Amino acid sequence: MVAYLLSPQHPTGPMELSFWGRQIQLTFSPDMLVMSLAFIFMGGVSGFCLGGWYLHRAKLAKANLESQRRLAALETLKALTVTLAHYIRNANVVIGGFSSHLQKHIVDPEFVRQLRLIHRASHDINMVINSLESLTQLDHTRYIDSWETEMIDLKQELEARLQALPKEEAHES
Repeated sequence: MVAYLLSPQHPTGPMELSFWGRQIQLTFSPDMLVMSLAFIFMGGVSGFCLGGWYLHRAKLAKANLESQRRLAALETLKALTVTLAHYIRNANVVIGGFSSHLQKHIVDPEFVRQLRLIHRASHDINMVINSLESLTQLDHTRYIDSWETEMIDLKQELEARLQALPKEEAHES
């Protein structure tokens, strides 16, 4: 009713102030006060609800975008890890294989000790690669004593893998 009274009933020019004055007088008359208050209240409630709904949708869209960004970064990191693991393992197989082969054919104890160190380092590289591939949680630590550079903390994972090795393999490598 309030909206009906505010709208013109017949064509008028925009400058007919007497017509608009009469419309405003009818709209805000004491008889229309209750209806006007209800109209204002319902408009406020509707605006509040629609604003809340819009804000909620905006937050969901932002969270969805952030989730997609993190998923893309995680997939890229996984692909990078697999690629690096492949090439490092290929080189590491050659290093570990030759060091193991040379240990069997060299009799000089100093060279055998050095070859065991190389073989042990090769084994450690394999454990790091396996740990990175099976990583499900990213814990960070500071790189050396740098305050701004972080790296993935694999210390606990590597120690657990070393303890799981049979004793003769742990001493041999």
